[in-house]
Amino acid sequence: MKKSLFLMILMSIQFAEALIEIKTLPMTGKVQFEAVGRPSMIKIKGAGEGASSNLRLNQNKISGEITFNLDSLKTGIELRDEHMKEKYLQVKSNPLARLTFNNFQLPAGWSLQNTTLTSAPFRAKLLLHGVERDITGVYNIESGQLKSSAQFEIQLSDFKIDIPVYLGVKVADTVKINVSFEKMNLVQKN
Repeated sequence: MKKSLFLMILMSIQFAEALIEIKTLPMTGKVQFEAVGRPSMIKIKGAGEGASSNLRLNQNKISGEITFNLDSLKTGIELRDEHMKEKYLQVKSNPLARLTFNNFQLPAGWSLQNTTLTSAPFRAKLLLHGVERDITGVYNIESGQLKSSAQFEIQLSDFKIDIPVYLGVKVADTVKINVSFEKMNLVQKN
């Protein structure tokens, strides 16, 4: 028992001082959004491939980027998808959305041995449509494989995206976004 406790302490110290790279590929998650029409009789839900991450964890601080291919978004209606991508998001000139973290501090008590977090707040910079803004949201980590998700809201007008209108129904300025990862790959760097 003493030997296993000693090994756990040694591992904790080793991971606390080590630089850990966290990487994901699009096939390990998904990005979803929900926009509400005004009047609120319509809800537009869409999803796309997962995001890619290139993050670094160092002494419980995260730095790096999460990027998402906007052209992968689909709402289930081809014409709406075309308008969303060409007219509003202008994906030909702005193909990616990017979340940037700069020494974001994970909550006290979090470790690679105790990974579970529920509704923990985060702050990052979001680059969308050529405009970068600070955003806040919440994230969850569910397991040792770092299965995780983040939820946040954006205002389309903050990113200079025209508010879509079709047949008198206008989409609300606020859009809810959910980014999830089924698994994150960790690589220890010395």
